[in-house]
Order: sequence, then C-alpha cells, then structure tokens
Amino acid sequence: MAWNEIPLDTTPDQEIHITVEVNKENIPLILHLRYNTEGEFWKMDVSDGTTAKMLISNVPLLTGESPAADLLRQFQHLGIGSAMIIKVTEQTDRNIPGLTDLGTEFVLVWGDDS
Repeated sequence: MAWNEIPLDTTPDQEIHITVEVNKENIPLILHLRYNTEGEFWKMDVSDGTTAKMLISNVPLLTGESPAADLLRQFQHLGIGSAMIIKVTEQTDRNIPGLTDLGTEFVLVWGDDS
C-alpha cells in the first residue's frame, strides 16, 4: 500500500481540494479542516470533489495504534481509502496535533482501503 502525504498547514479553518489514489483509482475530495480551540484538536470534513456532497463530518484528527489509527476505517463502504495522522518528530510531548504543528510535526497520510 502506498501512502501519500496531504499538504496541510496551521490555518485554523482551511479547505483543500485533493485527488488521492485509492486502489489504483483517482478520487477527487474536498477536505475542510478546523481547529477546535476548546478541545485543542483538529477535525476534518470530507466531501466528494466532483459534487461537493458531504461524505463524512467532524472526524477528529488523532493519532493511534493500528488498526484504530485509520481515521476512515468505519467509513470503508465509501471507497475513499484510509487516512492517518502520523507524528513525525519528537519535538513535542503532545500525541495529537495542536494549533501550531499540523503539517510539520504531525502529517496526514492517505492510502488504499485497509
């Protein structure tokens, strides 16, 4: 399975249009990411990139151990692949991305269905 890093930054309310390869098929998606200041975590909505129809709402961007680390595991029936938040440095004691380290110390990767 090939994983692709999704380019994110720390803009607290961002929308990005991406195309991910899932099971050898290109899937256009719209990701809307928001930072929850009260809970101190990021959440993501996923929409179909062609129709803009909402597919998934309010997925918390949390790290974890496999298989629970797959943010989209419960949505496999949608055929949009798997996604994980990966901590890539040891510069923070946090285990989830905060307001200032999404896209640098924590990255979002997307791949085939698990």
